[in-house]
Amino acid sequence: MSAYSAIYQALVKGGMSATEAANRLGQLRAETGAELSAGLLARATEMYGQKPTDSNAVKRRRTARFGAVRDAAQWLIAATATGRLTTTPQQRDPRSNT
Repeated sequence: MSAYSAIYQALVKGGMSATEAANRLGQLRAETGAELSAGLLARATEMYGQKPTDSNAVKRRRTARFGAVRDAAQWLIAATATGRLTTTPQQRDPRSNT
């Protein structure tokens, strides 16, 4: 059983408060983001790591690409820590004409 299923079942059966469930889900989300970020950085190091035979131009390109991946990994950590991966669209009343 996944951790999410265990939290859901504990919440439904009444063994866990909503606040505790929200905290545990937030921790799981942050852990997932950290793991994904670590994997992304490891892959970037593998793909864009410096090689002794690289020219200066190739080194600059590899460094720029690695920097872009590193920025994406940092965004991933921040987004999963806050729980806001996207912005919620403005909701409107479907009966409205405006």
